[in-house]
Amino acid sequence: FFVFENMEKEKAPQRKWKIVLKTIFTMVVLFGLPAASWYFLSSGVKYRKERLAELSDLGKVGSFKVKNQSNLPVSPEIMKGRVSVVHFLPEDQVEAKNQTAQIARLHRSFDDTEDLIFLSFLPADSTTNLLVKAKELDIKDEKQWFLLGAKKEELNVLATNNFKIQDPATGVALVDTSLTVRRIYNIGSSEDLNLLVEHIAMVIPKQKRRTL
Repeated sequence: FFVFENMEKEKAPQRKWKIVLKTIFTMVVLFGLPAASWYFLSSGVKYRKERLAELSDLGKVGSFKVKNQSNLPVSPEIMKGRVSVVHFLPEDQVEAKNQTAQIARLHRSFDDTEDLIFLSFLPADSTTNLLVKAKELDIKDEKQWFLLGAKKEELNVLATNNFKIQDPATGVALVDTSLTVRRIYNIGSSEDLNLLVEHIAMVIPKQKRRTL
């Protein structure tokens, strides 16, 4: 009996610790996890509000109609219901490749998303083969990334009037599903392009995966 009593005394602290641990666990489940969930949810909502606040209404996209590398007409109609990233390539081939390489980074981030398209304008005339140009610039995705040609004098009008890009040499426009230009980014700035990725994620509809 004496031995049994001693054993019970030895087990008493263990039982006490088990009760304490169970109490702590219960408190964490009942109060800690909901509080943590609320914190992260609030942080997410706050982050989204901050990102959306960085966007504005620069005006609607003006009317235009040009052909892409597949010889198909592209106009604002094809942009409705989609988010569009728009920029203007320079005549210099080396600089044009540098810029398409930057846009390619964005393209890879959203490669299988139906509701996002890329519009790359470049100086062209009746002799320009856009399909050849697309291959030279390593633009392979004809369904999501359109290479569009227009006369040099028309490009400045398209950039400034249609897409609100004051400096076509560096500007990249983000256009939402309602054809509203939301912000202009500097293609030479990694910080700007990273911000563009975040903003695309904010304004894009529920991301559908593209089907073949």
